[in-house]
Amino acid sequence: MSPHPPVTRWPAMLATIAAVAALAALFTFVPWLHAHGLYVRDAVRFDHQWWRLVTAMWAHLDWRHWLGDVAAASGLLLLAGRETRPRAMLTVLVICGITVQIALLRLPAIGWYGGLSGALHGLALWTGLRLLPAPGLSRLIGVVTCVAVLAKVWLEQSWLAAIVFDPSWGFGVVRAAHAAGAVAGLACWLAQEWWGNRR
Repeated sequence: MSPHPPVTRWPAMLATIAAVAALAALFTFVPWLHAHGLYVRDAVRFDHQWWRLVTAMWAHLDWRHWLGDVAAASGLLLLAGRETRPRAMLTVLVICGITVQIALLRLPAIGWYGGLSGALHGLALWTGLRLLPAPGLSRLIGVVTCVAVLAKVWLEQSWLAAIVFDPSWGFGVVRAAHAAGAVAGLACWLAQEWWGNRR
């Protein structure tokens, strides 16, 4: 793998970042989309509003939440772009986001959820693992990213408290989503490695 992406990859990378920011903005700042986009457990289970499993990752609780997640997503996409195509990164982000919502269905304590943070934990771990075989600085970034994600998930101990109120944000942080996202990111990387070895 080349340590630097081809110049032609940057327009696609910037377009991907813009698309993530715009889609998240729509589901965050347009009231109707926000109301119908959030993960609401009872709506999914009893009213069969299954689309919320796809849209919840884009719906944020306020502009700070949106800005924080979009900034993190942009950083990860630019970081992973050293070794990976934007379409692959976007695919992993969406897979991790949907997996998080499905996992939350098994946690009755979490009645509602929105945001990219769970999916971003998955993208971060996948990115770190993708960078490990790369030479030089990319490999170091990969190691640091993997260690940071795994340490964060371990320290949060979501298996003891799936959701914890954070006064700085003003809402409960669903730590279980972070752990589920990281597992999904690992699964994406394993599946990709398996598929690559078959070819």
